[in-house]
Amino acid sequence: MRAVRDALVWCYWHPFKRLIQALPLPRALALARGLGSLLGRAPNARLHGMAEAARLVPGVPADPAARLALAREALRQFCQTDLEVLYFPRLTPAITAAHVRIEGRQRLDAALAQGRGVMLAFGHYGANQMVMPAVGHAGYRMCQLSAPATTLNDKLPEARSAAVRRTRELRWAHEQTLPVTHIDVFGSLKGAFTCLRGGHVLGVAMDGGGGEKRAAVPFLGRQALFSLGPMLLAAKTGCAVLPCFMERAPSGSLTLRIEEPLPLVAPGDSGASAEDAARANTAAFAARLSAAVMVNPSHYLYFLAFRQHMAAAGHEPFFLE
Repeated sequence: MRAVRDALVWCYWHPFKRLIQALPLPRALALARGLGSLLGRAPNARLHGMAEAARLVPGVPADPAARLALAREALRQFCQTDLEVLYFPRLTPAITAAHVRIEGRQRLDAALAQGRGVMLAFGHYGANQMVMPAVGHAGYRMCQLSAPATTLNDKLPEARSAAVRRTRELRWAHEQTLPVTHIDVFGSLKGAFTCLRGGHVLGVAMDGGGGEKRAAVPFLGRQALFSLGPMLLAAKTGCAVLPCFMERAPSGSLTLRIEEPLPLVAPGDSGASAEDAARANTAAFAARLSAAVMVNPSHYLYFLAFRQHMAAAGHEPFFLE
């Protein structure tokens, strides 16, 4: 079984990748949607995990058939998002602009005009990695707090073959072709300070696993653990924090929706400590993300299923039951 999986992985990252990169992006995404529909017809662990994760989203019907239908849509979206990684080295400003529409760009420009930098705050929602080429290829200087894909080789609970581990190195190599400066979320944050103090854009996945200080905040009707690091950084630099969401249309095209800046609580407001302020600001972002997930739950099922899988293996849970 492992030999078959290794062969499929090799085909995906070599001959299939070359096929994808030879196609116009819309046709490549149409192929990905077809593959996702095909995979959704047969029982598999990823589909089952996302159907189970759907119960965590308020408003999703309890009917197993409805959850399965939502998981199948999430699987089609996952296949498109994963295929976009294969296409990263081919992305240009023109290709990216044709694929991604930026809604609310004036909010980003107005925030940058203040001269203190902008933190684009998002979650592992939708095609979140496409925020990087959308912003970078639009002409903005952007840094991204990120965990290299190779980190999964150490953190995932199940052992993987050398072939699978190698694909994570290839994925990281593709991510490094994007027009951003990557800053390891598990390393020094000096680059993040430099980015914001230089008046540039810093992308942060707020629901990620990095950061030493974490706090439980309301999210999807429960208490979830979020890192306080991004909001502590925002307070120290005085940057604006703009929530944004990368959402996929049925055609496969994307819209980067940039929302109004968060009204931040500053340390000292009403006697708030630095951590109190960071917790309040993190909760404000979590409320925005929660609202987006409840409107488009399929955009978040892959991440919820992944976090449930990690918690079951003994890693830190996302939700506090």
